Amino acid sequence: MKKTLFIAAFLLPFTLLLSPLTSQAQSGEQQLNSEYQSAIREFLSQDIANRQRTMQRRAEQILLSLPNSEKLYDETYISIRTALVDGTRDDGSPELNYLFDISYNCRHLEGYTDDYPLGVFDCDSSNSVRAICNLTKTFVEGILDDIFRPGKAVSVKIYSTTDGVELSRVIPYDGRYGNFRYMPVVFNNERLRISVDTAGINNNCQLAYIRAQSVRHFLQNNVRNLSRTVNDFSYVTRSYTDTGSFYRRSSIEITVHDAFREAIDLMTADKIQDDYVDFNIPQSSTPYENAYVLIIANEDYDHAFLPSVPFASNDGDIVRQYFVRALGVPERQVKVVNNASRAAIYEGIHWLTDLSQAVATQSGGQPVPQANLFVYYAGHGFLDFDGNAYLIPNNLRLDGIKALGGKKGCGKKRKTIVEPTAYDIALSRKDAALFARQCISLDSLCSALKGKGKRETYPVNRLTVIVDASFDGNQRNGAPMLRSDRKVTPDAKGKKAKRKANKASDAIVLLAAATDKTAFSFDAQHHGFLTYFLLKEIKGLAATSDFDSYTYQDIYEAVERKLNKESALQGKWQVISGFVDGKYAADWQHLHIR
Repeated sequence: MKKTLFIAAFLLPFTLLLSPLTSQAQSGEQQLNSEYQSAIREFLSQDIANRQRTMQRRAEQILLSLPNSEKLYDETYISIRTALVDGTRDDGSPELNYLFDISYNCRHLEGYTDDYPLGVFDCDSSNSVRAICNLTKTFVEGILDDIFRPGKAVSVKIYSTTDGVELSRVIPYDGRYGNFRYMPVVFNNERLRISVDTAGINNNCQLAYIRAQSVRHFLQNNVRNLSRTVNDFSYVTRSYTDTGSFYRRSSIEITVHDAFREAIDLMTADKIQDDYVDFNIPQSSTPYENAYVLIIANEDYDHAFLPSVPFASNDGDIVRQYFVRALGVPERQVKVVNNASRAAIYEGIHWLTDLSQAVATQSGGQPVPQANLFVYYAGHGFLDFDGNAYLIPNNLRLDGIKALGGKKGCGKKRKTIVEPTAYDIALSRKDAALFARQCISLDSLCSALKGKGKRETYPVNRLTVIVDASFDGNQRNGAPMLRSDRKVTPDAKGKKAKRKANKASDAIVLLAAATDKTAFSFDAQHHGFLTYFLLKEIKGLAATSDFDSYTYQDIYEAVERKLNKESALQGKWQVISGFVDGKYAADWQHLHIR
């Protein structure tokens, strides 16, 4: 394996904790809703299919257990059908509805006519209607309880029938289900208006309608869930003149509108939590007391020739949360500087070195290192003529740099940022040297954290540096920006790009890309590619029981593999890189993540 490596020293056992939504992640929610729609729908389809099978089995068991006196006859059966149905809300937006249909059927009639007694309309007097009413109550209050949520709009369609024999007398009606005047009904496939009152029932259409009202009355007064929903009843009635099999199909069809909004929201949130590292950040149960972290997030630069770095601030904020939550680093031991100047960066370095000395123990008059130091940087980078990599701080002075001072719109006093694609500034050797003096090289950063000179000044147990930046002169979106005008031949290119850090630094360094390659952003996730996949790997390890055994090499290779694939799929081919020297050079692959 190449002498590159991951970074880190993270992770403890943790439980899941949902973090607040960031505005950046929220903007991706609509895209995720669309992306996961098919998967969520498939899950819901399987779920209701399982419920249907359970209800069908239970209905058959109940029907078998009924005494013969309560059956229409031996060849009757209950049919239950459920489905996901697309619908539209009042505002025109789509909704996903749930359909529940239950019917009592006969395979053969063999001379049977109506199982209601002559002239009777109460649902309890019909074996078939009583069965579907009681089963509907059982299932809606049990297996379907979570679907019939309070406040849901519910449409109930009741199918009711009579035989085709004309009534020879007026059937008394006492108004127990209400008096009806010009009510809409479908009778024998015709849309009619019907009236029924205490004057009595004198035709089959009225009789079938009152039988349907009996079912409505039962559902409204006996099914607990329907007392909490907003119900709309409709009725389909029929009078049969023959003994066809459809005659005995008493049925109830219920549609719960927008039935799965809450379930879809929860499942979508779960998907977002899985894919977005900004969500569901793991929580450590054990503090990481000897870790000290400096996070530098330079998104906005003052000078016009340096455009902003997309998502760098979000990178810094979420990395901070992972150190505090996932690693268990005490919050006071994590320092974040945004849009940092050179002085601010060195102030952070001094904060780390002071802590490394403060927590060191003594043995035989010599300090024993205890501090594990971490430095994370997201921002712009620069490569000088000799292949040295630099971090670009904010508030640069441009005195004497001709390529910048002489370019319209890039002078020291101009603060507005022009269109990033307008840049492709090549610095001469002299200008590049002047510019580099304003920056901080990776070599000097590592050396400053360990002490200058050959003798180790600061007692540091482990130094890890993570850099999500491009050094090839391009921005995160691939557009040109600022570069040294180096003429590097293919043979020399690799040598220049792989310059090592100061061996005295004993540093483990991870770069988002080789210094002659571009480090891109993963726009949909609102992070740099390296930052996203590094944090994503941390989340994934939470599901394992032995993640403490993972080594730097294990995690590095996992991040590299996933980042390579996703960046290539997006047309932003990126390969992470890094280097290690000093006391870690021989065995970094075997170091554990903590």
